[in-house]
Amino acid sequence: MSRSRKMPPVKSNYGKSFFTPEVTVVWSHLLKPDDKFGNPNHSVTVTMTPELQKLVAAAVKDLGGKKINGVKDTDDGRTIKFKNSQYAKKGEQKFPVVGPDLKSSDVVPFGSDVVRVKVVPSLITRDNSVSFYMDAIQLVKRNYVGESSGFKAVDGPAISDEDVPF
Repeated sequence: MSRSRKMPPVKSNYGKSFFTPEVTVVWSHLLKPDDKFGNPNHSVTVTMTPELQKLVAAAVKDLGGKKINGVKDTDDGRTIKFKNSQYAKKGEQKFPVVGPDLKSSDVVPFGSDVVRVKVVPSLITRDNSVSFYMDAIQLVKRNYVGESSGFKAVDGPAISDEDVPF
């Protein structure tokens, strides 16, 4: 007979929120929630600048954390992911974005866009790790130009549906 061990509830201690400096978006799930692993959430992954690294480190120190959740080292540098599940839980598809003029924007940041993110650090007591939750996002500069397929426009005749054999 096996006994199942009941896990204690996860407790969080929230730190003081802060705004990131202007950072470049690497990847975003702001147009619709990411539900791949069952817990729908909006997220944005941004480059970790030296200034952002200092803010993150200070928040971790203030909360007494030992590890930073969402940080990833890549060939292109270090990134950090900020998540928010509140809007997805309400059934909202798009995460609200503020434009450079501080007004609500229909434009959603994608890779290479420049943003500022208001984040809230949270100490996860079960393992003394710190997660950074996205509270708000501001699109500062639009750099995204389209699909990241690597294709570029070429000269040649236009192709229409009539040209397709099926």
